[in-house]
Amino acid sequence: MNKQVLEKFIAGKYEQIFCEKCEMTFLTNVYSFDDTHVLLEKRSLGLEYYCGAIHTKNLVKVPDIQRVGILDEDDNIVDAPSQEEVYSGEETDLRFIYVMEKLKHLEEDDTEFFNHCVKDLEWKDDSDRIKIIEAVSKRYNAELAQDIAKLYDYYLMHKTVLAWDLHGDNLMQRIETDEIVILDPYTRHA
Repeated sequence: MNKQVLEKFIAGKYEQIFCEKCEMTFLTNVYSFDDTHVLLEKRSLGLEYYCGAIHTKNLVKVPDIQRVGILDEDDNIVDAPSQEEVYSGEETDLRFIYVMEKLKHLEEDDTEFFNHCVKDLEWKDDSDRIKIIEAVSKRYNAELAQDIAKLYDYYLMHKTVLAWDLHGDNLMQRIETDEIVILDPYTRHA
């Protein structure tokens, strides 16, 4: 199935969804896939870092997301880079293609809450970080708070390569349930 999806993508068979917030926040092109999922074209390693954190830290407040393949600039299907390459700190010229469940952006007050408390988590001291995680748990739920704490731990493990980039636009909601999930919390350390 993955090869068929990539071939249809290369042939331009998926209609692009223009969402300024997605393009500016995630540096991601979004395409219609089916009634419940979208196709993402990511020209950076951000989601690769996030998927590493999802599996390493057993995160639960995450979207249904699966990498379907990788393309070079000439639309050739290429093998996935090694973990050493992903975590080398180097830029990539590859295009990572994912299928992800459709989500919606947060309401403005929720976006502002997360911008206020988790956006600059790396600049806070330990006691403030603990208070922030407690505030997220109290306002939303313990699982979301725990996942943010685990994401921060993963950032610390890889901070020579990763930059903390979790803010209000990097959390979204499931369409049916309004459950908040985390999306794309890292970028490459400059």
